[in-house]
Amino acid sequence: MGEEERLSAVADELSLLLDELRSLAANRAAQVHRKGVSNLYYASLHAVRALLLAHGLEARTHEGTQRLFAAHFVKPGTFDASHLKTLGRLEADRLRADYQGFHRFNAEDVDQTLGPVLVLVNTVLDALTRHEPGVLTESGVALRAALAALEQQK
Repeated sequence: MGEEERLSAVADELSLLLDELRSLAANRAAQVHRKGVSNLYYASLHAVRALLLAHGLEARTHEGTQRLFAAHFVKPGTFDASHLKTLGRLEADRLRADYQGFHRFNAEDVDQTLGPVLVLVNTVLDALTRHEPGVLTESGVALRAALAALEQQK
């Protein structure tokens, strides 16, 4: 992947992240908790994928994303292991939300996970800013505003 393509892929992931944050806010307001759980997972996933891509690492699967994140960021100590646990727990919750209609989610389920997701996403954005200062120029303001709005809703 060339430099321009890599930066474009990072921007695409950040755009998807912003969409998930906005969708999460709307689903919380509408009390659509099942979708909120899914939004939390995908927000985290897109944040981590943007980080990986910024470092020239490309995952093709959800599991591959977690493995690369663990190997390149958690194991060396750049990111706390709690972020990897959050991502893994969110994936399990997202699978229940998407495929197990009998499983009920409530506002507390979303609210309990919101804090760790906000920490993970903010930590990723901080790391991206340090590693690739120009990558957040266009989306950074909108992402930080969406995160702040969700933080206020907690």
